[in-house]
Amino acid sequence: MAAVLRAERVWVETFTGLRMTQFSGLLKVVRERGGDGTMRGRPWSLPLAERVLMVAV
Repeated sequence: MAAVLRAERVWVETFTGLRMTQFSGLLKVVRERGGDGTMRGRPWSLPLAERVLMVAV
């Protein structure tokens, strides 16, 4: 399952319609606004790029 969720170019462009540069910009904004904060009680949480990919889809 983890291989499917990796925020790789093919997944980003296919499922979101965003170019990788646009997706990187989106990640930057989310990170700046605190989206990469600590996840208490969730040691299994996905990396930020994968969480943003799932929401963007």
